Amino acid sequence: MDQTADRHQRRLPPAARGRTQDRTRDDRLISATLELLAERGYHGLTMTDVATRAGASKATLYRRWTTKADLVADAVDTISPAVSPAYPGTSLRDDLLALLEQAGTCDGRSEVVTATMDMARLDPDLYRTLAGRFSTFIRSELGELARRAVEEGHAPLADLDLDAMSDVVVAHLAHDAGPAGVSVPRERLARLVDHVLLVLLTGVRTR
Repeated sequence: MDQTADRHQRRLPPAARGRTQDRTRDDRLISATLELLAERGYHGLTMTDVATRAGASKATLYRRWTTKADLVADAVDTISPAVSPAYPGTSLRDDLLALLEQAGTCDGRSEVVTATMDMARLDPDLYRTLAGRFSTFIRSELGELARRAVEEGHAPLADLDLDAMSDVVVAHLAHDAGPAGVSVPRERLARLVDHVLLVLLTGVRTR
């Protein structure tokens, strides 16, 4: 995983794991998780089976991930990572729209990612883990765009304001994607940008 992905990972930090991390072993554990997800689904996957498939001990696995939901979230993130979009940089509006288009697009997901998202709707632990990761990603990206707005001469926002803005974005995307997880239409995303996000970031209402 690159540094962007590491910001959102649920794997325990090295200090909490005691030993120096073995990246190769971590990769084997992630690969084993993805294989078992494809074969058995989320409910059929166990931490013991992951350790066995990866040729590692359960102690080694639990030094890295304490819950199955966190392990699965990190595994799925290697296929469908929450990374910054390719911001056009032409305007704050264009960059906000680029973020929402990436976050609101469900097309092109692998079968494992789609199945895991479906299972999250039925499993509270997995849902909280994936939803928390997504919220963290959105909040981080909005924070960067808010700093850009300040550089352009707009008033800075308090952390609570950015938290509320992030909650609005996540709730809007979840509502429009619906239980089937469909991609959100671009016109819906543009309305959110023009009538909510830009107003909050710049204090200027779009006509």
